Amino acid sequence: MTDPSGKTAAGQLFAAGEGLFVARYPLSTALPIPLGLGEGDLLTWAFCGLGRAMAEPTALVVFAADGPPGRLTVATHFHDLTVALSAPLPVATLDAAAWAALCPAILGGLTPATVERLAGLLPHLGPALSALAGAYEGPAGPVLAVTGETEVSLTGAGVPDYLVLRADSLWRCCRVVRASLTFGPEPRTLLDLARVGGEPGRGPTDAALLVRPGGVDVARVAP
Repeated sequence: MTDPSGKTAAGQLFAAGEGLFVARYPLSTALPIPLGLGEGDLLTWAFCGLGRAMAEPTALVVFAADGPPGRLTVATHFHDLTVALSAPLPVATLDAAAWAALCPAILGGLTPATVERLAGLLPHLGPALSALAGAYEGPAGPVLAVTGETEVSLTGAGVPDYLVLRADSLWRCCRVVRASLTFGPEPRTLLDLARVGGEPGRGPTDAALLVRPGGVDVARVAP
């Protein structure tokens, strides 16, 4: 933690499940980037409201803790900030703008150490995930084909760490556990998957996001 500066703010706390929370608090013009927490494990963060008319810029911090803290000490690149938190509200009461801001942050924060916790937020990210997938629709990019219950094939030689797939408007997160490359005029990779979060829909998969370190790609799903 950096040296305390006496900075304080009033924030809101949202409970997302056992030991998982989202804190929201006003964002100063210095745009202090969260680096760590004094009362929990920082999983990911996002800024919301920047550049939006009539919107108050806020910081959103997703973290794990043993229980709901009454205050949060946020270490940033600028100064420490103490946030006095409200009693926890259900995470479902976060607005659409907050989920839209958190969506890429949560996808970018998926690692073996965080995926089980962050995947618990998938039920709340549906519209934001669909907007992200829809923004890149078109003929370009990799093509994904579902070849089995836990198996897909992907054009190209790149191997993502995680796939986030939609069926029946439900999103699920899968970890890639094995990849086999097929050589030929068009390289294709066969991926074995293990679901780590979300609920599988009964219908066909109709959207796919490929999560790699440093970015998220959209795959076109073959009919």
